[in-house]
Order: sequence, then C-alpha cells, then structure tokens
Amino acid sequence: MGKLSLEFSTGQNGKTYLKNQYASYPFHICKAQYFENDPPGMANIYIQSASGGIYEDDSLVTGVVANSNSYSHITTQASTIVHGMPKGMAYQTVDVNVTGNSYMEYMSDPLILFPESKLNSKTNVFADLSSTAVITDSFLLHFLKNDKQIFKQLNSSLQVYSEENELLAKDTYWMNSKNFLSKRHIYIGMSTIYLIDRSNARQHLLELLQNFMKQNKDIYGGASRLPNNCGMIIKFLAKDGDMLKKTVQQIWMAIRESIVGIKPNIRKK
Repeated sequence: MGKLSLEFSTGQNGKTYLKNQYASYPFHICKAQYFENDPPGMANIYIQSASGGIYEDDSLVTGVVANSNSYSHITTQASTIVHGMPKGMAYQTVDVNVTGNSYMEYMSDPLILFPESKLNSKTNVFADLSSTAVITDSFLLHFLKNDKQIFKQLNSSLQVYSEENELLAKDTYWMNSKNFLSKRHIYIGMSTIYLIDRSNARQHLLELLQNFMKQNKDIYGGASRLPNNCGMIIKFLAKDGDMLKKTVQQIWMAIRESIVGIKPNIRKK
C-alpha cells in the first residue's frame, strides 16, 4: 500500500510550512514552494509518482491536515495514468482535514483512463465552520488503438463531514463505457470542483460560476449549492483534455480571487 501524509502549520512569521510529512512508494514530494499572487505564506506542494501511474491492485492512501490559519495548495506534477487491469481493480483514498480558519486547495491533474482500467476513488473532507477547502476530481479517456477499447469502470465518491463527523454532503458517480460515452463520443472528459465552505453562502460567486458555465459552449455542466450549506459543486463535461484543464484553471482562479481577493498565477508544470 502506498501512503502519503502531509500536515501544514503556520509559523510565528505567518508562513505556512510542512510540520509533518511521510511518503512511501510510489509517492514523492518536493519541498514547499512560495509564489507571487498567492496569499501571504501559502505553501505549494507538488505530488510526484515514481511508478508511472496506477496499476492493478494498487491501494493508495493520502492524508492531508491543514492546521489553524494555514494556507496550502497541493497539486500533482502531471496527469496520472490509470493502466489496464485484466482481473483486479485499483483503489485510492484521500482524507482532507481543514480546521481553525485554514484554507486548502487539493487540485490533482486529471486521471487518464487507459483501456481496461478500473478504479475506485474515495475522498473524505472534514471541515469546521471557519475553514475552506477546494477539491478537484477530473478524468479523461484515452484511446490506444480504437474507440471501442476503452476504460472499464470508474467509481468515485466525495463525502463532507462536520467537526462532529456528521455527514453533510455526498457526491457519488459510477462510470463505465456504456453510461458515460455517447455514440459520437462528443465528451471524453469530466471534472468536478468542490468548494467546501460552511461559513459563507457566497451567492455572488455561485452566480458568477453559473453564468460562466452557461456562456462556455465547449463544455456542458452547471454549478449549484451542496446540501446543509456546506459549499458548492461545479461539474462539467469537456470535449478534450485542453478544454478540461483550461476550464478547471478558470474556475479555480475565480474561486481563489473571490475568497482571497488575489487572482493567482497559473501553476507551471
């Protein structure tokens, strides 16, 4: 089982740093980086993989903790290939815990689903009333030989919990070639962006994102509130990888600017 554990805290100078870290194969992380146009002291961590992707029977577990007043941005160095799995399945679990007026962005690049790939992905978010988390969940289909040899199954779920472990919201989808692809293969990718923010309704941001989705003719999706006033969800289909990544970037930048007040720079990868 591969395991990654990250814990962010804030020093006396207000700068966020990695208080604790643990990474076993295939995970690898670089040191925290600090960029212009980020909130003061925001720590940026790039997650790398030494394995070349996700393989049959892999079990990958990631845990991220954001302590009081910390600002953190976690992303992957590149997209992750989910390889073909003739017999078994792969599993990944991500646990995110944000407390004490902390702000975290956990933004993985899209999964690339190869033919015969099968993955079960689960994300658990624990957030108190004062904190904010932005989570992305994206995938793209890859056709190696022809459009009939494609992925087998993708099961994905995200749960949002309160400080008392009360379930506030749950988003689940089960995808396969029969229920995802149209006959003309118009859309080959999907992304979901979750804004977990229990302290503010952010009506203006929701309306901005809804208008953005309506005006973008190259995607198909929408934005709405999550149950129990715990945030919002933005979900869309994309025709290709470039449009999917570009749209995720635009939504992320709009969310960051609305909440923090500073428009971020696009991350170089």
